[in-house]
Amino acid sequence: MPVKLPPGPRLPRLAQSYKWARQPTTLMETARERWGDVWTLRLLGPVTFVLVADPQLIEAVFAADRTLLHAGEANGIIGEGLLGPNSLLLLDEQPHASKRGLLQPPFHHAHIERYHDAIASICEQEIAGWPLGEPLELLPRMQAITLKSIMSVVFGVTGGPAQERLHARIGEIFAWAANPLHMVSLHLAHRRDSDLPKGFLAVRDPFDAVLFEEIRKAREDPELERRDDVLAMLAKTRYEDGTPIDDRDLRDQMVTLLIQGHQTTAAALAWALERLMRHPAAYERLSAEADGSGGEYLDAVFKETLRVRPPLPMIPRAVANRPYPLGEYELPVGSMVAPSIYMVQRREEAYPEPARFRPERFLEGADDRYTWIAFGGGDRHCLGRSFATAEFKLALRMIVQRVGLRPVDLEDERIVRRGILFAPAAGARAIVQERAAQASPAA
Repeated sequence: MPVKLPPGPRLPRLAQSYKWARQPTTLMETARERWGDVWTLRLLGPVTFVLVADPQLIEAVFAADRTLLHAGEANGIIGEGLLGPNSLLLLDEQPHASKRGLLQPPFHHAHIERYHDAIASICEQEIAGWPLGEPLELLPRMQAITLKSIMSVVFGVTGGPAQERLHARIGEIFAWAANPLHMVSLHLAHRRDSDLPKGFLAVRDPFDAVLFEEIRKAREDPELERRDDVLAMLAKTRYEDGTPIDDRDLRDQMVTLLIQGHQTTAAALAWALERLMRHPAAYERLSAEADGSGGEYLDAVFKETLRVRPPLPMIPRAVANRPYPLGEYELPVGSMVAPSIYMVQRREEAYPEPARFRPERFLEGADDRYTWIAFGGGDRHCLGRSFATAEFKLALRMIVQRVGLRPVDLEDERIVRRGILFAPAAGARAIVQERAAQASPAA
């Protein structure tokens, strides 16, 4: 079969890149109406994506031989300069499998339960500071919760000057990355093997200095063996030959966990509250459940939020070694096949009224096999899924239990891109209209 790409927009790469950065959901919805479940997007770089919203084709992509489709190579679009060459996200084939095996133990479900109290305390402190009767943006509040959780659970940093330094440096690098044009410049530098942007280096280098300082302190900590934060656990980890993970490798994994576990969970929480405020019956049902010991509706809200408002739009894989057959097409080496989270999770056949926020659909036995892929699939599914799920559910349960929220504006907030994420356009603006006297033991 000759190499053949699906149809797609014929606009110049620059115009398609602009639409992808500024109007991503409109671009995807328009393209799907015209070309169906498989279409080609051409961006600057040059990078060619084939977006896929067919569940059967997505299943095949996730199950493909790891030598044919490289997730690490595709994730290089984010940039080795940010993640580092050792990042789990940038590895493929056997190096990825070996590294993933080393990083998995801290994220086993039994271990994550140890972090419950720390995250609950962080949530309680954050919620207590929300003003009553005044407009506030929930997105930065969710970012504060997830960032402090990451600093405590992953880095083992709680309070004091060390937390302030780490918080400041992380804030600077995420503020820089929130601009889509900045990420484009980083991507182009990576693709062309040219110097990294000076603005990026100005925030990354101080960030790295703080990370290496925390790594040094962890290695020298006399209480290291008793610590259960992720940094400490990895500092104690050894390869099969007995050698430890070196500092540079540790740094790259810490940044990877930060990228995966901070902004995405914060965006998901902000979207959950933005949706719940505009659906009072769902808010009340979740609040009533939060006062008890059940969790079925909370799980349904979790799934429905990530279905209708996924923080990430797609899961790219680079075609490697030889052309990849995708249905009636044959994708060339170097192109990207990208299961589209946003599009497949809005399939009418799987989710009637797909744009509607209705958590009950997941209580009615919605068939989500390869139509709900918020955490990816196959052997590359999100390493931190259990942690992100537990953090989301704990934080959301405490929020609806502690405060009553109403939206500042009645209209739904638009989906906009912030860096590589989809976020509420106004930051999920809300007003705290009531506050509970104290959290119940169920929290």
